Amino acid sequence: MTAPKKPNIYDVAKLAGVSHQTVSRALNGSGYIKPDTKSKVDAAMAELGYRPSQAARALAVSKNNMIGLLVADTGLYGPAGMLNSMEREARSAGHFALSVAIESNAPDTWADGIEHLGRLGIEGLICIALSPAMLQLAVESLPGIPVIAVDTAAHPGVTVVGIDNKNGARLAVEHLVKLGHRGILHIAGPISSAEAVDRQAAYRAAMQNAGLKPIVQNGDWSADSGLAIGATFDFVGKGITAVFTANDHLALGLQRALKLRGIQVPNQVSIVGFDDIPESPYFETPLTTIRQDFKQLGEVAMALLLGRLDGTVAAQVEPVTPKLVIRDSAVAVQ
Repeated sequence: MTAPKKPNIYDVAKLAGVSHQTVSRALNGSGYIKPDTKSKVDAAMAELGYRPSQAARALAVSKNNMIGLLVADTGLYGPAGMLNSMEREARSAGHFALSVAIESNAPDTWADGIEHLGRLGIEGLICIALSPAMLQLAVESLPGIPVIAVDTAAHPGVTVVGIDNKNGARLAVEHLVKLGHRGILHIAGPISSAEAVDRQAAYRAAMQNAGLKPIVQNGDWSADSGLAIGATFDFVGKGITAVFTANDHLALGLQRALKLRGIQVPNQVSIVGFDDIPESPYFETPLTTIRQDFKQLGEVAMALLLGRLDGTVAAQVEPVTPKLVIRDSAVAVQ
């Protein structure tokens, strides 16, 4: 028999008829809350038996060298690679890194994951690939704890570490333009991702700078999405001779779709990806792609957090520079 699910901040908000931000303010004593609203929140917490803040505050009194890692989309290569390097850096500095995975499309898991880390009394938090709403909830729920964010949009009071996505996308498009391609499709990542938004914006700018028309198909980060788009898109009718995909998994699915359609890569359609995952050199047609160093990103993020814990005030850091890796999937127009 499974144990009943513990109530979280969203449950309290629903019962009280207020937002989760209001519940967070009531818990932390930050910001003005009307007395009747505070009473509703208190009553909802009492009815649900919700008591996370007391445990978190009690544990936060003494240092325990625990660092929280809050990550979304752990199935992707990037977040998984960063976690490994962060955990190694934390151990070498005498800290324990505790990772909690949350689901981007399941708000209940956001609150549960954040509250779990709070109850453990973490001294600092690194958030990996979180949406703005997820990051905001983490900041509100863990007041006074330094937060570093990786691969997300800028957020007040949070130091953000990431790759220069716009420069990487520009490198991809400029490489294809130099090879003589004029019809260049972009298969974009999810619109909820700051990285995908930056890559698409830079693609559009680079195309316009070259006097070319941007053409975008929206996907997600998966090979399935690349396969689906590649299976139906009218490459010949649209005059497309090259594709820049927002990540390498999209490129993998696209390559498969083109092969099934009898479209040759790279002779009929060239492809440039983004990430340089370990499998990229071993695609059926080895992938030209933009390399981002996930290990370096993880090390930089952990070093910044450890510095904050030691009393060093970290300014916004420069993005990590991406590199173009040339293989076989992109060639000059035939």
